[in-house]
Amino acid sequence: MKSKIEKVFLGRINKLEEKIGYTFKDKSLPLSALTHRSFVAEYHRKIKDYEVLEFLGDAVLSLIVSEILIKAYPEAKEGELSQIRSAVVSETYLSKLARIINLNELVLLSKGEIQQKGMERESLLCDVFEAVFGAVYVDCGYFIDPPRQIFNKLFKEKLLKDIEEGDIPRDYKSLLQIITQKVFGITPKYRFISAKGPEHEKIFTMECIITEDIKTTGTGRSRKKQKQKQLKKPIRK
Repeated sequence: MKSKIEKVFLGRINKLEEKIGYTFKDKSLPLSALTHRSFVAEYHRKIKDYEVLEFLGDAVLSLIVSEILIKAYPEAKEGELSQIRSAVVSETYLSKLARIINLNELVLLSKGEIQQKGMERESLLCDVFEAVFGAVYVDCGYFIDPPRQIFNKLFKEKLLKDIEEGDIPRDYKSLLQIITQKVFGITPKYRFISAKGPEHEKIFTMECIITEDIKTTGTGRSRKKQKQKQLKKPIRK
């Protein structure tokens, strides 16, 4: 007869398998992927926490995302792809993907971590998300195909949509260049229009030109920051 805590473990594992569409051969792997070190210290010292699997998952996800970006934007430069990949595999974005498969409801935490809402922290959710993909990678014999298939099925469409709509990268100049190269086969041009006001409070106006029919202007106190703010407009359009 299973103990109460064993039933909790099995329930979490089953829910994770349902969410990602993968059945683990070694059930200790998903259990570790969902286990924070605070839980190990407080309840069950024989269980491994997710830290090693997180390390593996970080590398696995970086490869998967790199493949998606290279195939989606074959004309993009390495530096541009690196910037977008960094934003995709950031704590902020991966924690959003973690919530899609309810990892915030499945992670095993100590009472103290639960009281402090640890399951809602971006850093923790990102770690668990990476650990889950690390667990799949180990369970299938260190082959990339199963974790790749899971990610592509669950997140690829959203990822590419978020990139196209400017909801991921902070460097909108690089993103706009990638999109215009893909759609129009050209890169945008930028024109400084004016700088008004006293030296310490100048207001800059810039123009971004994609085609004769697609232009946008914007104003701001910093030429660099204004360019980033301005470039989000054509991306969202």
